[in-house]
Amino acid sequence: MGEIALTDEQKASIDAVLEAYIEKVGLNKIEQRFTPGGDGGPDEQPGAFKTFGEWLAAVKYNPQDARLKAGLSEGTDSAGGFTVPEIFSNQILLRAIESAVIRPNGATVIPMTSDTLLIPKIKDTSHASSVYGGIVAYWTEEAGTKTVKEPTFGQVKLIAKKLTGYTYASDELLADNAVGLDALLTRMFAEALAWYEDDAFINGNGVGKPLGILNSGALLSVNRSAANTIAIADLANVYRRLYPQSMGRAIWLANPSILAQLIPLASTTLTWLPFNQGAASAPPATLLGRPLVFTEKCKALGTAGDLILADLSYYLIGERSSLNVQSSIHARFTTDETAWRFVKRVDGQPWVDSAFTPANGSTLSPFVTLHSTTNGGD
Repeated sequence: MGEIALTDEQKASIDAVLEAYIEKVGLNKIEQRFTPGGDGGPDEQPGAFKTFGEWLAAVKYNPQDARLKAGLSEGTDSAGGFTVPEIFSNQILLRAIESAVIRPNGATVIPMTSDTLLIPKIKDTSHASSVYGGIVAYWTEEAGTKTVKEPTFGQVKLIAKKLTGYTYASDELLADNAVGLDALLTRMFAEALAWYEDDAFINGNGVGKPLGILNSGALLSVNRSAANTIAIADLANVYRRLYPQSMGRAIWLANPSILAQLIPLASTTLTWLPFNQGAASAPPATLLGRPLVFTEKCKALGTAGDLILADLSYYLIGERSSLNVQSSIHARFTTDETAWRFVKRVDGQPWVDSAFTPANGSTLSPFVTLHSTTNGGD
């Protein structure tokens, strides 16, 4: 049979009919399913997990899944398990930041590429005879001899500490509703991380955990006017002992129990409550012009640390590793529950380790609180 000559118009018409047929029967989709990286077929590459719940299900039921990244131990850290994918880890940490106190209010967060990180600092503790840790300047006559002084440098050492926590979830919840477990554990892990980190950043003793503000050598404790009270004079005395350069950055951290002292001041000295609203107004969000954050991690009323004025840019947080999660069916085998453990490595401590003596006046610090009594403070 001889070759049939087609015009360009006829060829275009045939091509249109073929494309419509292919689309109708799905031949183009069949080809796509068997291409590398598609969603099926022998050449398919492992894809990413769609949700945190799906990832958790793989940790429990299919730990050999190629998509899971096995956690590796380093130094004295014996935590194994699986590193949470960055997208889910970031979701958890974002929720933690939203409910945290120290991190989102100006703390200096530094990534750690090893177990230990050294941060340089200038030991500027007094301006009585020099500034910036030993620099002295002289007014010198023409052709006079110049005296050279060098500043004194120090180091802050951050050593990754391991924060570990665990919870339980029924096997039925994971088997029947991975999305429900996703929402539950995302919230629980985030809020637990925020709670324990904040507690350590404020109260930690530095032994196996971060060094908190209240145990720092830089903390100043100002005597209060009377036991178990907070007066306007106490607020003024705390404020005046803050670094002058910190006055535009500092925030107040307070235990909710001090509201019993602050609210009565509103009707007399601090005038928080608008005259036309009276007691219908909400408690203040600021105190002497600086943000006021209430947290149960601060001490109860009448205890040193019930009210803190802090410039958190002077608090260093070393971030060592991503969130790591493990599961175990053995802890509550008889009740059909799975134990979930999270591990995060982090450290924190103030950038300064002592109060500062100005050329004139009382000692100053980026961290100031009220002492528990009327005497014995700084």
